[in-house]
Amino acid sequence: MNKLHKYKVYRTIVILMMCVIFCVNMTGCGETKESTIKPGSSILVPPKKSIKEAPTNKNSDELTITGVLSYNDKTEKKAHFVDISSNVEYEVPYSGGTDIQSKYGTVISPGSMQLGAIYDVVCYKSGIAKSIYGNKNEWEKKSVNDIEVDESSKKIVVGASNLKYDEKIVILSGDDRVAIASIIKQDEVTIRGIDNTAYSIIVNVDHGYIRFTGVSAFIGGYVTIGRDNMYTVTEDMLVASKVGNQQIEIQSGNTKSTKEVTVEKGQEAVVDFSEFILPATKQGAVIFKVSPSDAIMSIDGKEVDYSEPIQLTYGKHNIRLVANHYEEYTETIVVNSLYFTKVIDMTPKSAVKSTTKSSTNSANSNLTEGYSVQVVEPQGAALYVDSVYIGIVPCAFDKKVGTKTITLTKSGYNTISYSISIGNTAGDLTYSFPQMEKANSNGATQTPTQTPTQAPTQTPTTAAQEQKTTKK
Repeated sequence: MNKLHKYKVYRTIVILMMCVIFCVNMTGCGETKESTIKPGSSILVPPKKSIKEAPTNKNSDELTITGVLSYNDKTEKKAHFVDISSNVEYEVPYSGGTDIQSKYGTVISPGSMQLGAIYDVVCYKSGIAKSIYGNKNEWEKKSVNDIEVDESSKKIVVGASNLKYDEKIVILSGDDRVAIASIIKQDEVTIRGIDNTAYSIIVNVDHGYIRFTGVSAFIGGYVTIGRDNMYTVTEDMLVASKVGNQQIEIQSGNTKSTKEVTVEKGQEAVVDFSEFILPATKQGAVIFKVSPSDAIMSIDGKEVDYSEPIQLTYGKHNIRLVANHYEEYTETIVVNSLYFTKVIDMTPKSAVKSTTKSSTNSANSNLTEGYSVQVVEPQGAALYVDSVYIGIVPCAFDKKVGTKTITLTKSGYNTISYSISIGNTAGDLTYSFPQMEKANSNGATQTPTQTPTQAPTQTPTTAAQEQKTTKK
């Protein structure tokens, strides 16, 4: 080997090493201390194959699988089954001679096969289905509401039952394959599986949305939708609701109103209470009991003396407290009664947990304290968490343990909700949700029908009453 050839070899090796080092460094630059999660960002559609590619039964030339029925074309006589063992979706042709039975051994027609049900499929080597039998080990949970899904641990909680699932799970809403994160507690579903594993979820009753307007007279009160769903009234409320006719009852003090609205899948129905207004001069006395007693208080940016009751107009007010050796305290309170007492205990700085969150914390400690949940996509969408308006994405909210309903809305796009589960862990979370779909031209909101309302016995008054008084 001459010197020129050696030089070329060495130069090539050096260049390759530099490329490797550069790539490693670039990879390291992308690291982040935050936990990034993309729930529902992609629906894992299994690879589709012909049933002729399925494994052959050891005792015969027949092709056999056990799978979830995900599609059934009764005209073309073709069905799709997602094999629970391999996560492959097989297309299975059937004929009038195919023996089709329920899991109870009853002969059924092809059209009676249920989407989401688990079947044992046996096909001739030609690919035509010989028999399609409902799997006898399949269990079924019907009319299930308020399910909790933990995507990080792949668990579904239904009442006292804990089920596991994986990427094979088939989730259908109508004819659409959807992501598991798009199922929220207001949906009514059917879950099927074997042993303690869920293999399919069918959304039987989907959700739409109710937007509340003109609720200033009810801020801090409560609203019920149907029998089971109760929410604190806040400004700019957007609540996910089961589809169908829903009765809404809103109340604050002695002021009460009842209306009915029809909720359609994926659509917003608007319910307005602007006929109830607050007199501008209505005030309530707030008695503050603060520890430590020498803390300095400001309300709406103005320093106040809280040694005696403070008169505040009805509505929202921003409270700020500062004191030596204590953490600054801020809160937004709502005044909607003639008087009430507000107790505030400030937190000593020595009691505040280190932001590093020591690993020696006990299992009962709140590890989420001081951390936030960031939502970075889709940008420009309005973010609601459990019906409460947070802001325009990108934005953040305080991290708290539990299942949260995330709702995203944007002019010209379909409103969408996701269910996320936040565990008792330290660190910020970052969520990047899928881009929203553009709304159809006929996606108009609805106006609710109003049922007789109970006239308020005290202020606030209705707008009509105030106009009548003015004319006098």
